[in-house]
Amino acid sequence: MFMKKNLLILSIMAACSSAAQAATIYNAGFEDGWSDWNEVDPAAISGDAYQGSSSLKIQGSPGRVHQVVDIERNTEYTLSAYVLGKGQIGINDLNGLFKNKKFDVSTWTKVSRTFTSANTDSLQVFAKHDKSSDDVRFDNFSLVKADGSGGSTGGGGDGDTGGDGTSIPSSITSGSIFDLEGDDPNPLVNDSTLVFVPLEAQHITPNGNGWRHEYKVKSSLRVAMTDTYEEFEASVKVDMSDGGKTIIAQHHASDTGTIMKVYVSDSAESGFDDSVAGNGIFDVYVRLRNTSGNEEKYALGTITSGGSFDLRVVNNYGDVDVSALGSSFGIPVEDDSASYFKFGNYLQSQDTATLDDCGESGNSNSFKECFEDLGITTSKVTMTNVSYTRVTN
Repeated sequence: MFMKKNLLILSIMAACSSAAQAATIYNAGFEDGWSDWNEVDPAAISGDAYQGSSSLKIQGSPGRVHQVVDIERNTEYTLSAYVLGKGQIGINDLNGLFKNKKFDVSTWTKVSRTFTSANTDSLQVFAKHDKSSDDVRFDNFSLVKADGSGGSTGGGGDGDTGGDGTSIPSSITSGSIFDLEGDDPNPLVNDSTLVFVPLEAQHITPNGNGWRHEYKVKSSLRVAMTDTYEEFEASVKVDMSDGGKTIIAQHHASDTGTIMKVYVSDSAESGFDDSVAGNGIFDVYVRLRNTSGNEEKYALGTITSGGSFDLRVVNNYGDVDVSALGSSFGIPVEDDSASYFKFGNYLQSQDTATLDDCGESGNSNSFKECFEDLGITTSKVTMTNVSYTRVTN
């Protein structure tokens, strides 16, 4: 569903984006062979791709490719690519600015590096081998400008950004796109890690059914699903008491309804891979509201407390696709004139054995009693390798 044409959409729509803009990396998925890329052997075009039919394969040192890309001066960008193996991606403006991201992964993984450009109108995007004995592959490069840029969110210096993953985009933490629900404690524990703990934040909303600790798109930026391209990715680690249930990502309608929800739940709700309450096995699943207004649900897999998985959520102008744990589910969804994306940890006030709500909507004290009765003493969602792209009509 999400092929090379989406990379072109990001470039075409960049001029009218209200929140993020993409610089153009041509032939970003190597579907046109070496077109627009300069290549140093040993390198080849491979049929083992993340998307489409081609990717870049570098077979050893000093294998390398690069492309010169036009950019804006003194502006924050995030470079990303899907990779497989051991190598690095990065930028070099040939005038002293060099930023790279090293990786060593055994499955296709998105890696990113955020940086601030210098006083130049172009830079070199590169990919290279990292002197191992194995091949390394690259696919689907992108270079996205952050709104409200002006300072790097990286860890400083060249090489890896440090911490537990890539730097958290400033578009999330600066307040330019997202508002924070539950600001104590701050989810940003270091430049590459977000930790959401609703049992500490105890934030409520008037119609909510539990404690929240989430980022949500600002009300001034909310538009129809069909007018938006969004891509959210994160490595998600969940620490949760048996019998807990939380929503870690959702597209919300302008009213109290929801269009997409990603759950992590140790409940008796039927239709999932485990569907047993309180046994310490958490179903990861998605609910999507189709164009007829009916919810469709899909099991993505299971984890136990302390387990991790990579989450990817894409809204491609009304077609929503969610991927995790090697599974993916996507459908066209019911539109809404002012939808918005949220992510974090929305701990549900629900008895997951009986599936009955056990708190009063908007009543924080009732939620506290519910969680104490159910023995929910731990609810922590840790996100690293976080990226977010948003382009609107």
